[in-house]
Amino acid sequence: MEYRNLVTFLRVAELQNFTQAANALGYAQSTVTFHIQSLEEELGVVLFDRIGKRVSLTMAGEYLISYANDIMHLESAIRDLNKNLETLPGTLRIGVVESLLSVYAGRIVEGYRELHPQIALEIQSGSSPELMELLRENNVDLILFMGRRIVEPHFVRDLIRPADVSFVTAASSPLAKKKTVKFSDLIREPLILPEKSSLYRKMAEEVAAHFDCMLEPAVQINSTAVILRLLKRGLGVSFLPDYLTRPGVQAGELALLPVESWAPQEYFIQLLHHKNKWVTPQMRWFVSLMEETLGTSAG
Repeated sequence: MEYRNLVTFLRVAELQNFTQAANALGYAQSTVTFHIQSLEEELGVVLFDRIGKRVSLTMAGEYLISYANDIMHLESAIRDLNKNLETLPGTLRIGVVESLLSVYAGRIVEGYRELHPQIALEIQSGSSPELMELLRENNVDLILFMGRRIVEPHFVRDLIRPADVSFVTAASSPLAKKKTVKFSDLIREPLILPEKSSLYRKMAEEVAAHFDCMLEPAVQINSTAVILRLLKRGLGVSFLPDYLTRPGVQAGELALLPVESWAPQEYFIQLLHHKNKWVTPQMRWFVSLMEETLGTSAG
């Protein structure tokens, strides 16, 4: 059934005149006649009695008025679907690595809920590989993580920001007073590191491999918040991203250690979605929030 035929039908029914309906719609009168005839043939009923110059609805036409108006309302709602989604309640599912969650969770939740209180947030934490698997299986809408630059055909990058990773210790440590630190001296200190599966542990092991060494942590715990507390108490050395250590460094509690003969590798905070995922207004809003929060542009 042609939508335009219903539009023509409703205008003829309103004006009760083919010529006036044609003028209102911008059609030739023959076009209006064709639309009505096509609709009558398709439905197998006569919709208008044509007696002289007067046009009036038949009983079938009276019934069709109600159905046609319903279709017009539905069509209008469909056209406004995207606009309506911006005000309808919904859920946004985000996967975030633990370290970023500990730093940005408050700002993410507060900022998003302030702007869009009708949207429920579901936030899951996990390692980068775990989050990528959640994204592949459509169990989250977006993932926010830190690591090497990801270039994968199934993922679309919404945002990227450089993230430095450094060896860090208490500002009161003798190592913190040195302009450069030999790696051999650094690993004599008690190492406080995450579990072997952790991204930061793998990063630290890459550095150790550069110096042909193996790491033997004195403390192994998979909580960056606890590691930071232990470092501030002068209990050892760790390897963490600067977005975690920056507040402690600025407060004079922690110090970054410049390691001799080592050039830091490039790591990035990245926000991704699956290439086959329809990007909802809720997702777009979150990308904008993270651009503002992280001070970077999408790329």
